[in-house]
Amino acid sequence: MTKYLKLTAILLSVPFFAVLFINHWNVDAQTATTQTAKVETAGEKFKNIKVLNDIPADQLGRVMDLMSASLGVKCSFCHNTDNFSSDEKRNKQTARKMISMTFDINKANFNGRPQVTCNSCHNGHNEPTNTPNLNPEPEPERPAQPKDKPTVDQIVDKYLTAVGGTTKLATIKTRYIKANRVEPGGEVVEPETIWFDNNKYSLSTVYSPGTVAEGYNGSDAWKVSAGKPIPLRADEIEQIKREADLFDPANIKTVYNKMDFRFVDVIDGHQVYLVTASTASGARERLYFDVQSGLLVRRVASSPTVLGNFVYQVDYKDYKLLNGVKIPTTIDYAVPGVRWTRKIVQVKNNVPVDAGAFSAPTK
Repeated sequence: MTKYLKLTAILLSVPFFAVLFINHWNVDAQTATTQTAKVETAGEKFKNIKVLNDIPADQLGRVMDLMSASLGVKCSFCHNTDNFSSDEKRNKQTARKMISMTFDINKANFNGRPQVTCNSCHNGHNEPTNTPNLNPEPEPERPAQPKDKPTVDQIVDKYLTAVGGTTKLATIKTRYIKANRVEPGGEVVEPETIWFDNNKYSLSTVYSPGTVAEGYNGSDAWKVSAGKPIPLRADEIEQIKREADLFDPANIKTVYNKMDFRFVDVIDGHQVYLVTASTASGARERLYFDVQSGLLVRRVASSPTVLGNFVYQVDYKDYKLLNGVKIPTTIDYAVPGVRWTRKIVQVKNNVPVDAGAFSAPTK
């Protein structure tokens, strides 16, 4: 793993996204305090921005990650990583032309919506393909849909029963977890410590350069690297809070104030119910429940950018019964260009928790 991907891994210890560029571009914390405050643009905050001048500055990192994932390349493909503002690489000049072309296509054909993105043509390759695939794999067919559609209450109630039932869940007030964060390939492993206390949550991940910690104290979310605060966007705060929200699966009915069953789909060969869900704050997510077991197997959130949605996906696997309650012991996380896995090695329920665990460290 290059030092740049390693830096991404450190700052993305659990959600979220392109904080990588906070360090790469020497970003200061956003100072706007009201919705009416002027949004700082990428052109105002960063050096030598040519075509992404008018996008919000805090969107630039995600846009860069989307391009990286869409082309299957690293930052160094376009940038001199010792001087990101440099124009010496030809690929950077080409990228600017491609971004302008994409904006023009969407403006002329889709009312400016980012319907066409880098991934539309590149699909993970640095060169778009201009010849058809003569041996295409058939598009998987959606499974037969049930004649009598299940209700959301039926799906959620089956899930709650599958993980132990609401009575047993209610007995779990706190939880201490030891886990390992496993990087792609499995050769790099970082120890993690996780605490839950009702709707509070904290996580510490120990990397060789230093510890990254994040948490939610019931009202505010925070994240620090080596004791220094990391500015968080609204979608990052939302996902840190979600870790606390879903500590007790029974909270699912209150976390999402609107839930709708859409259809039966397939994940890893298993039929799943797709449920679209919205929080009171307006965040929308997709939840996938195994038809047979009832267990939640995937959660997907996304946030919009000028080059398409930045997707955050969590896969819950290897549920095991611990103290009468089932929890996933393997959790796969993925955002554009970055993947990691949490392997849980120890769980202790109803242990004393120091309230300070949920407060941001201060120096």
